[in-house]
Amino acid sequence: MKAVFYALPLVLLATGCSKTNDYTPAAGVAGADVFKAVCADCHQADGNGKYFELTADKATTDAIAKKINEGGMMMPGFPNIKGDSMTALSAYVLENSAKK
Repeated sequence: MKAVFYALPLVLLATGCSKTNDYTPAAGVAGADVFKAVCADCHQADGNGKYFELTADKATTDAIAKKINEGGMMMPGFPNIKGDSMTALSAYVLENSAKK
């Protein structure tokens, strides 16, 4: 029974990792609003109001946009966030991240 208890979360994580999210923001929506709609459920601000700690190579809007589009180990990709919406979201994430 313990094996099932421990295996179930791993299976759920693995299936969530391989999926993409089909969220498509409305035209002209602010980066903060996109973040609240699709990111805030998983990403919470720390005590300093920062969502992420980015290394120098990841602290660019291009790197952030790539991560958002492609996803990651536990994060789904968001291929429908493009253009001005992606620019606004990437800038919001960068502005609200600590840099190492």
